[in-house]
Amino acid sequence: MARKDALPIKIRPLQPNDLPGIMLLHRELGWNPAFKADGSTLGQRLAALITEENALLLVAEHDRAVVGYVHGEIVTHLLFAARELYVTELFVIAEARGRGVGKTLMAAIENEAATRKCFRISVLNSRERDSYRRGFYPSLGYEERPSVASFTKRLDWG
Repeated sequence: MARKDALPIKIRPLQPNDLPGIMLLHRELGWNPAFKADGSTLGQRLAALITEENALLLVAEHDRAVVGYVHGEIVTHLLFAARELYVTELFVIAEARGRGVGKTLMAAIENEAATRKCFRISVLNSRERDSYRRGFYPSLGYEERPSVASFTKRLDWG
């Protein structure tokens, strides 16, 4: 497969007016069924996250359009007496994949994590995703922890 040219992008903090671009990206990815079609649910969540001290939201912009974003949350561990950045989402629109957008977003959030004195970055990546099959995170120096199992439990509180 021929390598695609790098896409010239600008990385910046996510702003409320990025909602339409984030909505398009989510729809391309299959859209969260909890989100209302008018974007109000997603808009409320973004508005809340933008103001949270421990949330990091960065977008990749090309020709004034959002082509990807990364969301991370800083968690403080008692065991390590330190802060860790947990990357919860990294999404890039289909036509921009393989053009350095994800790599640039990860570099930007790594820099921000270092600035905020995080000792580690963790990423949860589904083995079914293309990024896992392509080895995206290992190509950036991330190591898969074979000794760790990931568990979730859904809490229906509202």
